[in-house]
Amino acid sequence: MYYNSSRGSSYWRGGGRSRGGRYPHSTSRPIMPDTPEHPLGPFVKDFRAADLAAKAAEHDQHAVITDCQLVASYNWTNSSSPTMLMPDILTRARKGMPPRWTPLTQPMKLAEDSGEYFRDRNAARYPSHPMEPAVVAALSEAPKQCNSAEVDLVACSSTMGNLLRFLRGEQKPFRVLVEEIGDTMFFIRREKSPTEKIPDVRGFGHTFPEHYTTWDESVKTSTSHQRLLSYSFGGMRCFVRFEADGYLPAGNTPSQSIAIAKAKANDTADLDDLLASLGSTTVDAGEMVTSAGDLKIKAAGAKMDQSQVFDLKTRSFRRKVNQDTLSDEMPRLWVSQIHNFVLAYHTNGVFDDIRVQDVRGEVTKWETQQLPVLARLAALLHHIRELIQCNPAHKLELCHNADRPGTLQVRQQLADAGNALSEVVKARWLSASMHSEKTGGSSAGSDTDSDSGISFGADDGEEDLTACSDACGYCGHCASGEKI
Repeated sequence: MYYNSSRGSSYWRGGGRSRGGRYPHSTSRPIMPDTPEHPLGPFVKDFRAADLAAKAAEHDQHAVITDCQLVASYNWTNSSSPTMLMPDILTRARKGMPPRWTPLTQPMKLAEDSGEYFRDRNAARYPSHPMEPAVVAALSEAPKQCNSAEVDLVACSSTMGNLLRFLRGEQKPFRVLVEEIGDTMFFIRREKSPTEKIPDVRGFGHTFPEHYTTWDESVKTSTSHQRLLSYSFGGMRCFVRFEADGYLPAGNTPSQSIAIAKAKANDTADLDDLLASLGSTTVDAGEMVTSAGDLKIKAAGAKMDQSQVFDLKTRSFRRKVNQDTLSDEMPRLWVSQIHNFVLAYHTNGVFDDIRVQDVRGEVTKWETQQLPVLARLAALLHHIRELIQCNPAHKLELCHNADRPGTLQVRQQLADAGNALSEVVKARWLSASMHSEKTGGSSAGSDTDSDSGISFGADDGEEDLTACSDACGYCGHCASGEKI
């Protein structure tokens, strides 16, 4: 995840990215030894973006995003074991939700970022299968959409962004694992270590949201909000996971170029929000590494429409004139289909210029202008599918290396790369469509989703996550004790 050098080593919050600019620390801080790269598998082929020109012409007419809808959402919590907040699967009425936009009544000087932040939060939380929690959420919340024959790819916004950046001629390196399960390609970003940290974090990209957004009571233990979208692009049905920075409360319609977002000082609710934002809210700081144990799920949150979520960036006032931050962020806003953009400028830590913008028009305009590049992206995705279908193991790795900029290498995966999904969840993904038709949905009065085989903990915090086994045909009603 590396679109924009001004964002530092990593640019998506879903992967530990910052919403603020970063500048190098002084050399007085000890430099930690670099984690070695994973070894590379046998070479398959390489190609450059220009090699896709002929195939790209076949996708000119559908290299745009259409039919976008939210599949699932969940929150990670700051727990010693991997724990996610998801909706109550019986009522389908609640979703893990992002922090709420709660601007301060008056700007105050904020402390600069400090602490350690993961490069890939999902991998740090669930290192054995970083994409699996999103798949579990989809199987639980929208099992009828999880048809392997209809979903062409599952990816995060980082991997999609890496491929797009390569096609745009940007030179930052990346590695992506690709595995075909049924008819679906799973794209998994590959860092040096699941718990790799972002070095030399500076700026206000973490302390600003700590003061200007608030986790609602039902999800107050959250550290991040993940969303899984489904949309059509380039003749493919895509599931794309991304992280939202927050949401705008209903009725709080963003306007273009607001000089400063103010709350009413005499409004009790706003005062409560202010106190909450100053006190109990933490967005990233102090997040711990979870164990590699069973994935635990709790029901919490409220349904949040995609049109309400926003992306957030902080910048120094010195960068107002010479940098078009919104243009820099367009590729990422497009991949995640985010409608709202909050851009906060500070002077020595005092944010006196906060702009809440509706950017749907700008994203659509960018998409139209970038059609040649997006057609190459569509061609690349189809080409990868052709390659992986010809591979006996149905596994590949994509590498864009610093020593060969502009060239994407395709290699076979080595055994240490692992699998995209555990065997239990893989079997459920492959059988989701058939099983959904067979069971016909959930049974009233049961605390288990007959489609997914997941049992949620009660609201008092008791966790009781169970899953069926292949012995019962994934009936959704047994309690085998096997956790996913």
